[in-house]
Amino acid sequence: MNIIKQTNNSVVISVDADIINTSSQVLTRIYRHQYGKYNLDISIGINILTKVSQCSKTKTLFQIVDTIAGNNPAEADFKGLRVKLNKTNIQDFISNANFRTLPHELGHMLGWEHPHAKALFESVNPDASSLEKILTEDQRQHNLMSQTWYAQKAGISLDKAMQLTEPQIDLLLINYKAGLLNKNYHLTGYLWWKKII
Repeated sequence: MNIIKQTNNSVVISVDADIINTSSQVLTRIYRHQYGKYNLDISIGINILTKVSQCSKTKTLFQIVDTIAGNNPAEADFKGLRVKLNKTNIQDFISNANFRTLPHELGHMLGWEHPHAKALFESVNPDASSLEKILTEDQRQHNLMSQTWYAQKAGISLDKAMQLTEPQIDLLLINYKAGLLNKNYHLTGYLWWKKII
């Protein structure tokens, strides 16, 4: 179950998740920062599983897999209902050598899109919300939701490409209050979900 609470300008996001290890071969995180008027605090509590039958119907699903297309470290699919983690990158996540991928994929679960167009530098994502389209180019280059290559092409170090903006937090709160996020829903809502695991 994912819960978002707002008290004035303080936004607290609590994510309750399962990790299922279906690879041949972990972790609790807290992400805090201030974005404009908002103080954002994201905590992730994780239960590690070994069988699909153990998956909760109300928790976000992280899945450790053998490979991901393009050898990416992670990817979110089904609008963030599942986040796949490449087994070759797990130690980097645990040691914090890779500190950006998990918050980025979590952002997709929270409803944020890439603010830039696919494979196009200095662009605006036509599928993003109106609140995401208003980001400046500088904000896109430093943004957590921009893909890694975008920050690298701009010459931005990845530790500086972790920012969010007030409009993105506004979007999160609007979607959550309207029931548009995948809160309290899970892949088990699909009759065919076990086939994708």
